[in-house]
Amino acid sequence: MFRHHALATLNDADRALRAVQDARDGSLGRPLAIGATPSLAAGIMPAAIRRLLDEDATLRWSLVPGLSSHLHDRVIAGDLDIAVVTDAPPGLPDDPRVERRFLGTDDMVVVLPVDHPRAGHGPVHIRTLADQTWVEDNDGSAALLRRHAARAGVTARIDLTAADLPGKMALVATGHAIALIPGVLTCALRTDLATLALIDPPTRGIYTITPRRDPHPSSAALLDQLATAFEPGGPTHAAPQPTGR
Repeated sequence: MFRHHALATLNDADRALRAVQDARDGSLGRPLAIGATPSLAAGIMPAAIRRLLDEDATLRWSLVPGLSSHLHDRVIAGDLDIAVVTDAPPGLPDDPRVERRFLGTDDMVVVLPVDHPRAGHGPVHIRTLADQTWVEDNDGSAALLRRHAARAGVTARIDLTAADLPGKMALVATGHAIALIPGVLTCALRTDLATLALIDPPTRGIYTITPRRDPHPSSAALLDQLATAFEPGGPTHAAPQPTGR
């Protein structure tokens, strides 16, 4: 956690120094500062930013990962021009200082090691996984898993905790546990992992938040690119891969 905040502080300082240099040199336009949750930063953001740059190759930008509540605060503070967040527990605040736009709904899926007996099967009911060990890396995902299991009358044994999403994936890949992950992340999974769809899966809403005052000129264009990811045929509608890739 300390390392994450230290890196964020150094990145902010670097952006500030570059902004001063750009102002001194007469460079036009401020960089587009983007925030996204870790799964969205790895899942849909790279392609959306690529399409944005195809339209405006001169655009300077930065991408900062973080939890939804942290990203919300940074939009309010003026550190970010746009953030892509979720309403996973504890949810999003109703804050009049930001404009919130709903992009779509993301189905959660189970991630397994490729040699797991259930890899290549599904969708399955959560009850069939009641004997499994689970790993989680944040309270929001753990709350979704526990709530989904409770509705089915079972308990999810979250015996392991990872520091971050890559650590969570590493524990799954090496056979220590299985995990619940956002569906948007399936396009960026490592090759030693497989996904398994759930019957009536837990879901989370995906939103963008932007400041009501002084919006960045390129925010609207990025919003349009992100919206395409949730259109029929977009990456968020692709079926989870049953085997490793």
